[in-house]
Formats: sequence, C-alpha cells, structure tokens
Amino acid sequence: MHNVVIGSGPAGAAAILALADDPAQRITVVDIGERLGGDAAAAVRRMSALKPAHWKRADVDLVTAQPVALAGSALPEKRAYGSNHMFIDRGQQRGLTMPDRGNHAAVSGAAGGFSTVWGAQIMPFSRATFDRWPFGWDDIESHYKAVLDEVPLAAEEDDYAEDFPLLAARAPLPPLSGRTAAVLERYRRHRDALRAKGVVVGKARLALAAASCVRCGLCMTGCPYSLIYSARQTVDRFVATGRVRLISQVLVTRVDQLPGANPAIDGIDLATGRAMRLDADRVFVAAGGLGSTRIALNSLSAPPRHVDLQESVQFLVPFVSRRSTGDPRAQRDFTLNQFNLLVKYDDDAYTTSQVHCYPYNPAIARALPDWMPRSWEGAALGRITVGLGYLPSWRSPRMRVDMRARHENALPDVAVRVVSDERPAMLRSVMRRLAAIGPKLDLWPVLPMVRLSGPGKSYHFGSTFPHGRASDLLGRIGQFRNIHFIDGAVLPSVPATTFTLTVMANAHRIVTASRHV
Repeated sequence: MHNVVIGSGPAGAAAILALADDPAQRITVVDIGERLGGDAAAAVRRMSALKPAHWKRADVDLVTAQPVALAGSALPEKRAYGSNHMFIDRGQQRGLTMPDRGNHAAVSGAAGGFSTVWGAQIMPFSRATFDRWPFGWDDIESHYKAVLDEVPLAAEEDDYAEDFPLLAARAPLPPLSGRTAAVLERYRRHRDALRAKGVVVGKARLALAAASCVRCGLCMTGCPYSLIYSARQTVDRFVATGRVRLISQVLVTRVDQLPGANPAIDGIDLATGRAMRLDADRVFVAAGGLGSTRIALNSLSAPPRHVDLQESVQFLVPFVSRRSTGDPRAQRDFTLNQFNLLVKYDDDAYTTSQVHCYPYNPAIARALPDWMPRSWEGAALGRITVGLGYLPSWRSPRMRVDMRARHENALPDVAVRVVSDERPAMLRSVMRRLAAIGPKLDLWPVLPMVRLSGPGKSYHFGSTFPHGRASDLLGRIGQFRNIHFIDGAVLPSVPATTFTLTVMANAHRIVTASRHV
C-alpha cells in the first residue's frame, strides 16, 4: 500500500507515526522542504556540540537574531536561529490574499512547517469540546497518547488537569523564574477566590525535552540542542532509517481521483519549474489549514464559491507587578511560556480564554520604550510579564475564503476576508476579569496596551472543511474516497487552548482508521 503524505508539518508527522508500524505501508512525504542552511546551520552544529560557556560570541550573535517588526502587526515576525526560512514564499502563498493587518505568511514551506518556530505549548482540547464534535473524547484519547509517545511533554499535575488531562508527561518543567514562582504562590493562597471568579492558573505544558535543558536562554530564537520538538525531527528520523521516502522542493497544486481509480497528486518541481504527477493508493493532505484548503478548492470538480474559515484569534496583553523579582537578564531561566491563565465561561471549560505568560525573553527588553534610561531597565523587566492570549473561534472574528480563479499548474487565487466581529466582545470581558484578579496575583494588565492580532496571526485556524459538515470523519470531501484531509482544515472548531497536539492526534486518528476501510 503506497501512502503519499503532502506536507511535513505536525499533521504529516502524525500520519507517519500512524503508518510506520506496518511494514506493508510504503510512505512517501512530499513537501517544499525549506531548511536552515549556510552560516546559521553551521553555527548551530558547532554550538550543539559544546556547553554554553564554550560557544563563540559570533555564533551566538548569528543565531539569536531577534524578531522583526511587521507593519500593522501587534507582534513581530519570529526567527529561528536567525533565519526566516519558515516564512519564505516558494509559491505556496502566491495567489493568497489576506485582509488588512492579516497574516501574509500563513502557509509555511519549511520542513516541519511552523513547528520549526512555534512556542511549544502542547495540551489537549477539553472533553467538553468533543461533546460538540461528531466524535468524542474516547475516540481521540488513545491518539493523543500515541502522539505523546513521540513528542516530549514537560508538564506537572495542577488545577489544569481537571479539564485538560495530563495524559503522558515525561518530565517536570525546568526551574521557573521568580515571577512565575510568585504568581503560582499567590494563586495557591487565593485559589478559592480566583476559582470562584472562573480563573485557573497553572504551569505551562511544553513540547520540550526538559530534563536536558541547560537554561541557556535561547528558547525563543532557537534551541541549539534541538530540545524543543519540531515535526521535522520525526520526519528526518524515519527518513534516516529508510522507512520514509522524502521528495522535497515540490509544490503540490491539486489532488485527483477518478471513479474506480487510485488517487494522484499534481505539483510543480521547484528545481526545474516542470509539472509532475505522483500516483498513490492513499493520499493524506497535511499542508496546513489554508494550504490544504487551497488544494481542496483546486481539486474538487465543483468547488464551493467560498468556505468559512475559523480562527482562535490572538491578543497581546502586557502585565506589570508591584513587586520586582529582580533583573531577569542576570538569571538563568528558560524563556518559553512558563505559566498560563485560563478564564472559564462555563463549568466544563468549553468556552474559555487562555493566556500564555512569558516573564522574560530578549524581545521584551527590546520592546522597552526608547525614552527609558538604561539604569531603569532592570527594575522594569523585573516587573513585566507578557501574555499571549486566545479566544475560541466561536467568539473570534469570523472569516471566509473566497474562490477567485483557477490556473493550470498552479494553486488557485483565493481571498480571505473578515465578515463580522472585528473587535469581539469577549475580549473586553476577559480584560475585565484579568483586571479584577490583578491584586490577588500581583499581575495587573496594562489595558491601554492590549492589542488584537490581525487575521490569521494566531496560526490557530482552519475548519474550512469540518468533520460532520463538509468532510466525513476520515477527512474525505467531495468525490474523493482515498484522499484524506488531516490537518486543521477539518477540525470542527478551534478552542482557545493550544492547537498543535489536537491537530496531530486527529491526523493520527484519521490515518489509523483509514487503514481499515
């Protein structure tokens, strides 16, 4: 049985995991495959073989380039080891029009997709989410666990586990910063009062090999030891063993299956510019929420004129504390998300807002105002926490993908537009709740500086062909029987909690079930 997986991001990696245990399953992965190269890759190789004390200053400077500000964006564009290769357009973004302030790099061409540059937050959706989906928690729990056999999980038991089961933690988080410890202690003291207001505080859950962390402080610009999980690691491991055949530098433009025939994919060889075709017994489309949507619209014999696009919209909220925990630049802390605030609007954690809190990373220091004297910087940084928050898709701005034109040997032209709720009312409600609990946590939101990100900036989007409405439970749409869409495009909704683990678990569920039909 020849299986072709389109895309090497998280959903593609999960497809490999679901197939690799059966020797009868041949696996070919087709992707664009941009990778870190040149001087930056050489610097990472040198650093990974040494302890931080022996790193060359020039190598550190090269791989720790800070995020780049983008016009109209609340957040800068991240870098991985000083590179923007995960955002480079190799044709996957051509013909994709985003709204004003929208994400103009919404489809990645990188090996590993956006998991090469993500924040590593990883947790399941709540059980209540699956009560509204066409399959339940019992249908996906084993697939969460299967994915976590591959993906490291650094996490600890706390109040979050009531609604979001821990499942398979391998290690506790690295030692926490003073600010995180202070917030968690204040939560312990005021827990009953905070829970009565519908607020839960818990430690971060990260796809991080925490036991090996040396707290070098480079998490946000790229771990030189590759301790933060990337789907690229899974793909490369199976390629190295010969279990997976990898075809890179290919832009897939459409999939096809005639009645009674096997499926095939059409694409462009980016090295030569020529059209190519690849036959298969089954095809799994894992090109990302918008990437897969464009492939679907280009492939259906009678595509819809538009499809709805759901996003868990992102917002930025700075916090200040009255009590300083000291200049964080002098402390050896890891700089990923360290603790979370969950604002609940029902008892079963269906409608929630989650805020990932970062007590310090170098980008925060860079964002201090120019007028601030350098002598004040340490005192300021000891009081600042940055929160990246999310609202559920059903309380976020609604979007639509309009089909505009098809082209031969190319992806179709599509336009994404916002159709309602550009400033969701839930954001104001969340800010009121956070302001109300500020005194108890010594964590005060700076309300005038709250910023709602533009469309698609969260990267938590999809639901264009959701299970139970536009696709069946195996991700099949239209006339296709052996072609399965397995990424965010088929999720029925996008809650405010972290996205990637559920994308992977659902992909694993689809691919596992497809072996028996």
